[in-house]
Amino acid sequence: MHMNQFLKHVGLLGLLLPVQVLACRCEQQPLANYFEAAEFVAIAKLIREAADADRRVLTFVLSTAPYKAEGEAADYQDGEELQFQTALSSAGCGVPADIGGTYVLFAPPAAEAGGLRAIDSCSGTRLHLPANLAEPAGFMDVPARFVPSQLIAAQGLEVLRQVAASAPRIDDPDNTALLGLLDLKALAHGGLHIVYEEPSAAATEIGRIDSYDDVRSREFDYELPGAVVYTKRSGWYRIRLSTGRYGWLRAEDAGTWFPYPELPVRRLAYLETGWSGLIWPGPGAGNPRRRTRPTGEPSPTQPIEVLEARAIGGMPWFRINLLQEDPCVAGNTAAAQSGWVPGYGRSGQPSVWFYSRGC
Repeated sequence: MHMNQFLKHVGLLGLLLPVQVLACRCEQQPLANYFEAAEFVAIAKLIREAADADRRVLTFVLSTAPYKAEGEAADYQDGEELQFQTALSSAGCGVPADIGGTYVLFAPPAAEAGGLRAIDSCSGTRLHLPANLAEPAGFMDVPARFVPSQLIAAQGLEVLRQVAASAPRIDDPDNTALLGLLDLKALAHGGLHIVYEEPSAAATEIGRIDSYDDVRSREFDYELPGAVVYTKRSGWYRIRLSTGRYGWLRAEDAGTWFPYPELPVRRLAYLETGWSGLIWPGPGAGNPRRRTRPTGEPSPTQPIEVLEARAIGGMPWFRINLLQEDPCVAGNTAAAQSGWVPGYGRSGQPSVWFYSRGC
């Protein structure tokens, strides 16, 4: 066949088979690749579909809290409704709608403020459990029945990477996370503490503390405040004045030092809202499990019992019991789950704290 005739033949086929020419084509990838590329990952049930001239809007109900989110995954609750946009047809990589079906969702950031995240078949989003209970779908490297556990494992690795990157170092002069509390002993006798610009008595004096109102503080016991310490060096503590300015105190002038890992142990404690929702079988080891929600009214914090603390690679880890109910609200303080959690969240701030005054 002459080349011109061949090209005309190919062009004619393209006109006759536009769906094939325009069909969405993307190579399948391992589940971990989809997870890493997405900003939002969740399992959810499709409950509604709406369409306009340019797109379809799919409304889902989360089956569990997301495995990955742009903020903290724990900010989202199971049962929450979320909307996503997708192309009108599968030729444009649109996600097919199966009302009542359960999907694995992988989504990038929203395109614009107030806009909807987009999902498509190339990003890994797929129907996982069809509404008609047909054969469930997995991934090229993960059978369908293992998808939830693999998503938890991927979430755990992501959390550990973020925690390791943001965890404070005790000698870091730029740290802004709490490392412990410091008793300012001079204040108990009407004295004061001098704050220096640098950890040297020859440095410029930047302030004087004659009350805990002059410094960032938290209670280490009932009505016993301590200055929050951000850096600890030989002979010096870095604190923060109420003005927001950081400065240094001489250790010889201060009282008892309370390291953060010791504070919540065997106290009436809780997990902060920034906690990832994961519990590890060992300190930084093994595949994590997701939290079991306590019974009763939801709480912004999760009540726990802290059994011990252990440092792994500079990170404090706490062995905890997640309590069935808040002991300050109800009487069932049995453990719902047990395991280990890192002492700092992905924001670099403490993930565990305690009620210094009890209930």
